[in-house]
Amino acid sequence: MGEAEEINLNDIEIIFREHHKMLCKVAYAIVRDKNTAEDIVQDVFLTLWRKRKELTIDSNLKGYLYRAVSNSCLNHLQSYHKRNIKPTENFSEQALGSYVSHDKVDYDQLDDAIQKAIDKLPPRCKVIFVLSRFEGLKYQQIAEALNVSAKTVENQMGIALVKLREELKPFLKKDK
Repeated sequence: MGEAEEINLNDIEIIFREHHKMLCKVAYAIVRDKNTAEDIVQDVFLTLWRKRKELTIDSNLKGYLYRAVSNSCLNHLQSYHKRNIKPTENFSEQALGSYVSHDKVDYDQLDDAIQKAIDKLPPRCKVIFVLSRFEGLKYQQIAEALNVSAKTVENQMGIALVKLREELKPFLKKDK
């Protein structure tokens, strides 16, 4: 590891403007509370500023910021056992697509069931699922952002999908 270069105020401002909105979106997708998400992102930038003299970012900056925000969200979820995602939009079609039986489906009820099923996922599994399905990241991007292997991401997505299918069984199409 090389000698750390000090990050100057102008760099922090540029980094903040460039990444703040995206990081808040990611944090919100995980913790489902706007104020908490903004606080987490703010804390990540504050830590970046405080450690600017000794911090060396060997990987890409975007990956570093994703990892820092995701880890902070995980810590928040684990510390406060906050697993209550509140539905903010109807994403039944986006989340389940063609797997949902459209016969007599109450989409509000389905959204609630999806939110509860996601809430039941283990924290790391939940983060990976949210980054994949709602942020549209590829497995390799998630692996780099969370500093885990792509195989770990693949395994965690498999676990998430099995658990979600089981929880959402009443809403899924019956095999013919």
